[in-house]
Amino acid sequence: MGRTRDLGQTGPDDAGDKLTKTTIKDFVINHMHDPKSEKYVFDRKLNMPDGGLLDDCKPFPMPTRMYDDYGDALKGLGGPERILWKDHLALTIGRDQQGLTFHRHNAAWNIVVFGSKRWILYDPARMGSDKSRWKRMTRDINRPIQLTTPDWIRKLYNKDDRKYEIRNFGHDCVQRPGELLFVPKGWGHMVINIGDTVAVVSERGLDAMES
Repeated sequence: MGRTRDLGQTGPDDAGDKLTKTTIKDFVINHMHDPKSEKYVFDRKLNMPDGGLLDDCKPFPMPTRMYDDYGDALKGLGGPERILWKDHLALTIGRDQQGLTFHRHNAAWNIVVFGSKRWILYDPARMGSDKSRWKRMTRDINRPIQLTTPDWIRKLYNKDDRKYEIRNFGHDCVQRPGELLFVPKGWGHMVINIGDTVAVVSERGLDAMES
């Protein structure tokens, strides 16, 4: 577990000692609803689960479905199990109004198991090579700090041309339990929980399979 700001700025794989090991029970009882902790679970070590944990997420998107259906055969052919499943699947748990502010990464899918999420997505190709305009869209350039997702929506979304750009060249939507949302490679996006939320996300492996 770690602060959403750290997860958003560096990514869970590079947050290092800013992350703390925990159990789900410890997190829910001692950290989840403590407003001072700002802790969020992002577990990238989720293996192929037993006991029906992800039954509601099936059929999985590719390439996860390929590994789920044909894992033994793929491993027999020397298929990279880490890329196909283990290394790109994560379980996320957070309370109401938590989430990651604007960031980008490889193609990813996200399935809400419990709760709901609001997503704001934007295609950076709209900005072309003007990187400064991308920063102006996603940051408060007068105060060079990374706002939390709720503060970004309250303070920046309605200013300048952000809402026009996002609603005409992106998406602002709510994802409910059982729904899958796909984020294309390189698209800027932010997400905020609506109520306590549990989700499964897959990032790694999708682009690796394409190459």
